[in-house]
Amino acid sequence: MHVNYLDTSHGVWSSLADGGSALLQPLERGAEAPVLAVFDGLSPRSRELRFLTGVPRLTKHMLAALTDVDDCRHAAWIALVDGRPSGIARYVRVSADTAELAFEVVDAQHRRGLGLLLLDTVATLAQANGVRRVTAVVHPDNRASVQLLRRYGLVLHLDHGLLEGTAVLRLPDQARVDRAAVLDLALRRAASRGRMQPCGASVA
Repeated sequence: MHVNYLDTSHGVWSSLADGGSALLQPLERGAEAPVLAVFDGLSPRSRELRFLTGVPRLTKHMLAALTDVDDCRHAAWIALVDGRPSGIARYVRVSADTAELAFEVVDAQHRRGLGLLLLDTVATLAQANGVRRVTAVVHPDNRASVQLLRRYGLVLHLDHGLLEGTAVLRLPDQARVDRAAVLDLALRRAASRGRMQPCGASVA
């Protein structure tokens, strides 16, 4: 059965590498259904690469952490393809000016450029919200993630069996999403919550 988990009238449309399209939207606080839908679309191997260990299901604690978004400390955006949640990217602050990046794309949508769209979205928001440095921890076999993260300044090094790194956040000159539209939506969401700008940071 075809299910639309989110209101598709609000979001940013972006083109995929093969000519298709995806709708990018902020994940709402406590919205478990789209997170579970994306998780269900990951193969056991993809779950291992994303969560760094075999994860047969999301525990209540994990699901609560993944949906505890506030668009400032923790921001997450979801991508819908044909109305179905197909990927999620997020940044989570680990200090005042540093945030960890993470993302996942369902197996059926691999090699369409969806991860790059999502990563460009959350990196754009992170920079607008005052994040100056980014960090990530990646499974050493996750070559696709390593290549994407390099576009944003991260060079990862092997440490205790995992690839880790921290670097100054650098947005590529060639935007993969309509960054102005992403920031405009973020501003409107911030205003609806009583903030004039995301996290009080300048987006100029």
